[in-house]
Amino acid sequence: MKKEKKEEIVKENVCQCPECEKKRQEHIELENMNFAILLALVPALTITFFSSAGFF
Repeated sequence: MKKEKKEEIVKENVCQCPECEKKRQEHIELENMNFAILLALVPALTITFFSSAGFF
């Protein structure tokens, strides 16, 4: 529910032309991809940390 409200507020204050909409969609896709990469790296970083700390 909050996300929908936030999107509505953002859409009200942003240009609605096709070029800006395309850039906005590209930005969202890149942000999602970066988040997915970060989530994929967390287990490797955790294992590396615990290995170097001597827990494994």
